Amino acid sequence: MFPTPEDAPFPVQTSLYGASKAAGEALIAAYCAGFGMRACVFRFVSILGERYSHGHVFDFYRQLIEHPGRLHVLGNGQQRKSYLYVQDCVDAMLLAMDKSSGPVDVFNLGTNEFCTVNDSIGWITGHLGLRPALTYAGGERGWIGDSPFIFLDCAKIRKLGWAPKLSIKQGIERTLQFLQGNPWVLERG
Repeated sequence: MFPTPEDAPFPVQTSLYGASKAAGEALIAAYCAGFGMRACVFRFVSILGERYSHGHVFDFYRQLIEHPGRLHVLGNGQQRKSYLYVQDCVDAMLLAMDKSSGPVDVFNLGTNEFCTVNDSIGWITGHLGLRPALTYAGGERGWIGDSPFIFLDCAKIRKLGWAPKLSIKQGIERTLQFLQGNPWVLERG
């Protein structure tokens, strides 16, 4: 179901990462029920911004620094993804923790937009002033367990008064500015 609401049933997990997140949520709910605790559970889209040291923007940037004339892409470039700038994410989390009232409140955190991997490539290469030849690994998934479409319904957090300040494109551009100004990140990643 897209956009995916917080109460959507979990699909069968094909990703160890996704399975660990589902298990973590169950553990949090059990602790809250067993020990009278309260918790907020956050389901994020991919996060971008300062201190970013993994993911597609990082990977593409690293490839383009090493070989400006070519870029290899996992999948077919048509995967649709949503991203959120890190400060928008932190703002949403703080607001939810302040205003949530249930024993375990689940919040989707993301923007009301998504882009294709190819859209992101266009923004990245445009920002860098490059026109590389693109090659694709093929298939609708970038890696084992990858979801070809990630888009969350964030109406619940928006009802608390939160909205992201940056678009996906702006978040990608801020991430690139950070990477360009901090070459040490490439050495570490």
